Amino acid sequence: MKCDLWNSCIVPIPPRSYLYSLPAQGLDAYGESLTGYIARLAQAYHVFPGVLMERELAPIVAKAYGGANLHTIYQHVAALNGTGEMALSVVKALQSLTLQDELYCLTMIPWTNVFPTRGLLRSVRAWCPVCYEEWQSNNQIVYEPLVWAIGAVKVCPLHQQDLITECPHCQRSNRLLDWESQPGYCSRCRKWLGSLHNTVSSMSPIELRMVLWIATTVKDLLAVAPTLQSFCDKRRVAQALKFYVDRLAEGNVAEFARRLRVPKNTFWLWCNGSNLPTLESLLKICYCLNTPIANFLFKDLKELNQEEMILPLLAENRSRASAKVFDDTFLLNLQQKLQESLDSEVIPPLSMEQTAKQLGCHRRTICRHFPELCRKISDKYNSYQKTRFAEAIEQACAEVCRVVLELESESIYPSEARVSERMNKPGYLRYKKVRAALHEARVADNAPLNPAL
Repeated sequence: MKCDLWNSCIVPIPPRSYLYSLPAQGLDAYGESLTGYIARLAQAYHVFPGVLMERELAPIVAKAYGGANLHTIYQHVAALNGTGEMALSVVKALQSLTLQDELYCLTMIPWTNVFPTRGLLRSVRAWCPVCYEEWQSNNQIVYEPLVWAIGAVKVCPLHQQDLITECPHCQRSNRLLDWESQPGYCSRCRKWLGSLHNTVSSMSPIELRMVLWIATTVKDLLAVAPTLQSFCDKRRVAQALKFYVDRLAEGNVAEFARRLRVPKNTFWLWCNGSNLPTLESLLKICYCLNTPIANFLFKDLKELNQEEMILPLLAENRSRASAKVFDDTFLLNLQQKLQESLDSEVIPPLSMEQTAKQLGCHRRTICRHFPELCRKISDKYNSYQKTRFAEAIEQACAEVCRVVLELESESIYPSEARVSERMNKPGYLRYKKVRAALHEARVADNAPLNPAL
């Protein structure tokens, strides 16, 4: 018997993601960073970000761009939020695993054509403790906004206080993504970083006004990314600069550059499209012109209101300092002091730059009159520095051997990461001699090749 209520048509099943399809936070206002998203995705699985990347991302991310193993990209982890191939490869991998197709907005990829990488991103993590505290108090998701990772942004655009870069508990900085990163917590001491205490900025009122404007306009620019139909054209920066030069300086590039206090040759290259200004330089130009950077990059130039444009103040006329004339008595006295500095047994010896500062003369001036003495002072300083460096390497090698023995006595495999955690100066592991000492110590102590043993 056929039932009219029975519908035999196949209901389409939406595609399923391999990993949890975690939505990104604040894309339309205060957007999340990719490094923060990775930390939140790992948190959802109750694993460390380093484990998530090593097991799920590293196998499918191009090794040519550093891969996705945190152990191999610690020094370049800021690039995950940037404009390069490393960011692009990780974004593609995460989008395929989570089926979230807007993860490129968590990076600076939409601005690849207009912002050079130099000075674009911070090398260490920065945060606003008031944001953290408010999100936790209101039972909101705690995350890491991309605007905090931008090098030109010094303050929180919401709470107008300086961004913090050192943990108040352990006084150490964090990488943008550590093996054990967790939004809102220090990756070193694991303590909560939120606070409702507003810090008092040491900036002057004029400087504070500018950095607040920069933070707000960058936040607004990043919020535009999800709405873009295509990425901004590289030629737009040159076109906009020419437009302002024509309107405010009657086409005189040199005069306009002087008013902005920018070298005219540099500014000419920007207007010509040969070079791109850094984000920080472009923000300062936009601030002088009273133009939000989003308008500078996207608004139709014909629609810009000329009455809102502000011609930068004239640069102060600075008279050129008159050349100093040194008489024979002064030069003889200077030569005597240089010889005394060379013969001195003070440890550490002064560099040529320090010697010149002590004598109250410019280093080039001294070198021009007494090149041989200056060379000997520099050689003495360089020789001392090389000796100290060699001693430091030897100390690091001895420390590596000691740490390996300690770990072996505790039945712990002496991996590079574990050894570095116990070293006073783990940075010395980047030198070949110290790494060789680590390898020799493992062999000498019969350390198992398999860390799991």
